[in-house]
Amino acid sequence: MNPLFETYNQIMCTMEADYHDAAVRLGLSDSEFNILYTLYIEGSGCNQSRLYKKSGMARSTVNSAIRQMEKKGWLYLVPGEGRNTKVEVTDEGRAVMDRTVARIVAIEKKLFDAYTETEAETLIRLNRQFEQGLRRSIEEL
Repeated sequence: MNPLFETYNQIMCTMEADYHDAAVRLGLSDSEFNILYTLYIEGSGCNQSRLYKKSGMARSTVNSAIRQMEKKGWLYLVPGEGRNTKVEVTDEGRAVMDRTVARIVAIEKKLFDAYTETEAETLIRLNRQFEQGLRRSIEEL
């Protein structure tokens, strides 16, 4: 196997483990972390179907986590247009979000902002190219 590919693969796996570690250190499950992170980026009132797609989690996982987060008083659901349901963040949920995922987004932003514009554009271009090729190949399976 190509050593550069092995290195890339290891970096991706390590980053996934880093996000898991962040969730644990912040007192969140992976599902809670991913949902709050997605809502932090997308904003309160995000359609539940968009939340599935943006978080990368299965519908059943998102649905179960949302139910648990509703019980904790962090989120609530409201009808959207058509069959869509919107996920709203409560004041308590916003406070949790601010002390958890907002800190991670700030770290990511600080690291990203350390790149030159050319480096950032290259990083985005190469990752987008890889993701699009991966998606096309998976669709052909």
